[in-house]
Amino acid sequence: MNKNLLTINRYIDLDDSEDTDSLHLIEELRAFIKKAKEINPKLREYHLYDIGFIPKSDLILVKLYFWN
Repeated sequence: MNKNLLTINRYIDLDDSEDTDSLHLIEELRAFIKKAKEINPKLREYHLYDIGFIPKSDLILVKLYFWN
């Protein structure tokens, strides 16, 4: 069985977000992961391994790392 790492990048605009607390961010990421797995059924074979946050001027680049 091959082990693969898959990365999905997502930008979150801080100015558009009405609610920028950490709980809202976690809920938004959870919904995004669920939607990504619906769009790409192969992603269901992967598990979320790590999350990276890279701050930019008015947004955050979120890197989701999946491993199977």
